[in-house]
Amino acid sequence: MGAPRRPVSADTVHDVVLINPLGGALHHYTRQLLQTLQSSELQVRALTLYEPSISGGSRVKWLRDYVAALLSVRGSSARVLVTWPVLGHIDRLLVPLLTGDRRGAVIMHDPRPLVRAVGYGPIATWLAKRVADSGTLLVHSVLAQKELLAQGVRADVVPHPIIASAIPRRVSGTPIIRVLGQWKPDRDLNLLTALAELLPEVTLEIVGRGWPSVRGWNVRDEFVSEDELDSLIATSSAVLIPYRRYYQSGIAARSLEMAVPVVGRRLELEPMTGASYPYLVETPDLSDWADRVKAAVTSEQRTLERVRREVAGRALESWQTWGRS
Repeated sequence: MGAPRRPVSADTVHDVVLINPLGGALHHYTRQLLQTLQSSELQVRALTLYEPSISGGSRVKWLRDYVAALLSVRGSSARVLVTWPVLGHIDRLLVPLLTGDRRGAVIMHDPRPLVRAVGYGPIATWLAKRVADSGTLLVHSVLAQKELLAQGVRADVVPHPIIASAIPRRVSGTPIIRVLGQWKPDRDLNLLTALAELLPEVTLEIVGRGWPSVRGWNVRDEFVSEDELDSLIATSSAVLIPYRRYYQSGIAARSLEMAVPVVGRRLELEPMTGASYPYLVETPDLSDWADRVKAAVTSEQRTLERVRREVAGRALESWQTWGRS
């Protein structure tokens, strides 16, 4: 299960080889990225590995399979794109070394991981800064870019990939505001508690593994499948992204794909939504959050569908530029 899968024939001449070392956690994300690149008229070959929690194998085997996947690309004329840095900044050295592609890039979703991770310490960061080529690191938000710049590391911002979902939005009755995804320490519980007092006319629901109780919110502390997650998004009046700090949001991307309004901070979401998106919170002022949520709940479906087309178009154009550069 840990060996690379090759949906596209290896005999085809490819523009991009996409390597996903987290086949479970990044299944939807990689599908978004693959379809976006293919829509850019790029020939894409995808190699997928499964993390130990999915495959049942050891971390050593997972790393060995990752190295094998990188080596399998060597000699290809394609540009290599890794969807997750298995070894943090060390990947910026490994990718060109093992693939022979000095244009190869790594997408860094979290420049400052919330949990202990290999390859993000000062030595790995210092070495990558001095050896790795520029333009080899991609992020999905200006905040992530600024975080890396503070470490002396250059990264290019590209929008989170977006694809049009075939799942229709289904909203009726009392408005439902949802927070989705597993609990993380940077979720802003104070914000959620305060918002509950300002939004008495709507149903407030949190669904995700590990969440504590939050006053004013119905909390479901459980893992949900991909299909149920899609259903929860499609039946939401709006989806709230209540982080104190986040660098990209897969939940926000999936919501936009279904033309469901997303409310979150401008700094994190603007590269995905565009500057004119009406539900971006400008200030830490609680009333700003409440006003954006209320506006999102009463938004017209045709407006949301127009926004979805615009967001998908911007992502497509950006990734096409990257792929052809």
